[in-house]
Amino acid sequence: MIKFSWFIQICCAITSICLNLVLTYLILVKSPKKLGVYKYLMCYISLFEVFYSIWDMMTEPIVHSYKAAFVVLRDYHGSIFDREVSFVLVCVYCGLFGFSMAIFGVHFIYRYGAVNKSFHERFLPGNWVYTLFAIPLWYGTWWAVLCYIYFYYTDITDAYMKDTIELHYGIPIKDSSYIIVYFQPTGADGKPHPDPKIFFAIGCMWYMIISSMFSVFYFGIRCYWQIRKTISQSATVSATTKNLQTQLFHALVVQTFIPLVLMYIPIGILFFFPMVIWELPFTTEFVGYTIALYPAIDPLPNMIIIKCYRHAIQGKDRFRYNGDQISL
Repeated sequence: MIKFSWFIQICCAITSICLNLVLTYLILVKSPKKLGVYKYLMCYISLFEVFYSIWDMMTEPIVHSYKAAFVVLRDYHGSIFDREVSFVLVCVYCGLFGFSMAIFGVHFIYRYGAVNKSFHERFLPGNWVYTLFAIPLWYGTWWAVLCYIYFYYTDITDAYMKDTIELHYGIPIKDSSYIIVYFQPTGADGKPHPDPKIFFAIGCMWYMIISSMFSVFYFGIRCYWQIRKTISQSATVSATTKNLQTQLFHALVVQTFIPLVLMYIPIGILFFFPMVIWELPFTTEFVGYTIALYPAIDPLPNMIIIKCYRHAIQGKDRFRYNGDQISL
């Protein structure tokens, strides 16, 4: 099981690194002129996904739920990192997940601002647009700090998780370092009791997830209607501009479903069922696979749907966006 998990993570990481580096090159060299700040946002996302994949490959995380708890663990046996340092690695890995949550929302906020000038002038004037780049850093740091403060392993959690970890993965509990979200620890009366600190931390994480989902769907829908309105009403918009806007939006629509299926739904399952102590009829290890798969798939919509990138990959470098240009 461990070897299979490692194989999946390595394949996803290598694929992600290669595709995102290629996409970064295409963005910098083959993008339409005057793509503006959007070019840097796209590069920001691609390079983040490269870093995320490298960290995933280095950490080799395993996601596992058991009764009232779930863990993200690392087998540090034979590693140069001890148990404490491995715990920090896992916390940073989880923080990168929070970073990715924010990136989804930021991407859609920027795209809406690009097509709605009044929104852009009111909320993202001048250099204020660069504050969007800071939001993922804040979310990622917040998520990682919550993990470090509230989800630390103890002798009690070692005893609680020992049998299930050793049974499913063959890892001695003392050879594993992990963050643990133990929603309802067993009290002196032998009954589970909700831990307010854990629910507070998870509440903060739910806020980050929900705010990300809200931004994706709210600004995505508004972006769709704004593009349709602009293109249908403006006789001055060139065919090239319409084409580019449509391509960018179609890529963004596809990129909505990728995190929905690979990130939002799996993390929702992982957070909800242990919270109410419902045993799942399937292993939650798949969450680690979907999170590793996400950065390997995410660059594909841009590379396939946006014509200038697709033609560059196909060797059709004669294609250019001449004439009217769009500033995003």
